[in-house]
Amino acid sequence: MPWRLLSFKRTLTWRIAGPLAAALALLLIVTNEVGYRAAEQVTAQREAVIDARLAVGRLRHDVLRMESAQRGYMLTGRAEYRAPYDRARQEITDSIRTVSELAARDDVQRDALVQLADASERRVSELQEVLRLFDQGGPQAAMELFLTDIGREQMERIQQLVDDMLQRSEQAYAQGGERRDRVRLWSRVALVLLVLLCLGAVRAALALNHERALERAQHLRELAAERDKLEAEVQRRTHELTDLARHLQTVREDERGHLARELHDELGGLLTAAKLDVARVRKRLAGANPEAAERIDHLGRTLDAGIALKRRIIEDLRPSSLTNLGLRRTLEILCADFAQRAELPVATALEDLRLSDERALAVYRVVQEALTNVAKYAQARHVHVSLQAVDGRACVQVRDDGIGFDPSRPRPGSHGLAGMRFRMQSCGGDCAVHSAAGQGTTVQASVPL
Repeated sequence: MPWRLLSFKRTLTWRIAGPLAAALALLLIVTNEVGYRAAEQVTAQREAVIDARLAVGRLRHDVLRMESAQRGYMLTGRAEYRAPYDRARQEITDSIRTVSELAARDDVQRDALVQLADASERRVSELQEVLRLFDQGGPQAAMELFLTDIGREQMERIQQLVDDMLQRSEQAYAQGGERRDRVRLWSRVALVLLVLLCLGAVRAALALNHERALERAQHLRELAAERDKLEAEVQRRTHELTDLARHLQTVREDERGHLARELHDELGGLLTAAKLDVARVRKRLAGANPEAAERIDHLGRTLDAGIALKRRIIEDLRPSSLTNLGLRRTLEILCADFAQRAELPVATALEDLRLSDERALAVYRVVQEALTNVAKYAQARHVHVSLQAVDGRACVQVRDDGIGFDPSRPRPGSHGLAGMRFRMQSCGGDCAVHSAAGQGTTVQASVPL
């Protein structure tokens, strides 16, 4: 439950944190874009105001230059004074066209710019008319038109329009500066607020990560405690099962020993008595009846086979030679008997080692089980059994050249290998099986000396 709760909180947190981060990023982009566009618009307006002031000032300056050049030419009558007039006339035409283009783009000062261009054209026309009269009729004709005050009125109107426009441009320029300052101020405030929001989000994320780390650590501690509890329970159960298996194994060996003694004492006594009775009957019937004598001989051979079978069963149940002759001699007898029954050559390399009764019996049972498996499954041609001391341990090995098998896939219902391992482990030893298809099988086991 704590892990599920932590997972749910993590999912919920990411569902909130993801859209929040996206919203902050989008808000930062929008704020930056709005501030940039507002600043760009203010800059464009101020540039338009500057262009208008320059164009208006240039137009007025050109009109004054044209008027001054006209008067100089009319006062002197010399041709070299006509060139400045012609240049001023050409330049004023460009200035009037520039002002007309500005009027088409500037909605605020369009009327004033149109009036200024119109007044300038009229003044230029008046100056050209005066100069034409001067060239055709002389100074007297030009002076009559000059003294009508039309030019002065046009110049005053141009001057008034220029002054008004310059004043409005100054105001517009100042307002643009104030607006630019406000845009910069609000952009800075918005960016500071967004930075603060981001810092708050980062702090919240760090706090959340810290909380999650604490919850994870607590969950890991709970898992570790639960794992330790389970391991302790598994160890306790393992000890119980080990003790029970060891007890069952001891009981099994005790039962085998008891059964071997019963067979030796009871069945052995009966078979021996029957053997003696057969011997007495044979003496009494000697030469009397050949057929009866043959039956008696067959009965004697049958009793001998029963006595041998009894002896072999007893040795399998509890080898008396292990107590009387030692482990080495017992293994030699076991290997020789197996070679005779299975008709397989068994090579031995056995050292005379002294082991406790429990460990000697464990080694004997491992060799016995390994040889039984060779007879059942190996299809081997040769078997090798060895017993030697290595580093304070008694090491036994049973190797065959049979068909082998995959140790990771034991046969269903087969517990011989597991029994060998447990028997050796109960004595403080170990047991390993090495095999592969077509490469034979090797059983290795060892116990402390």
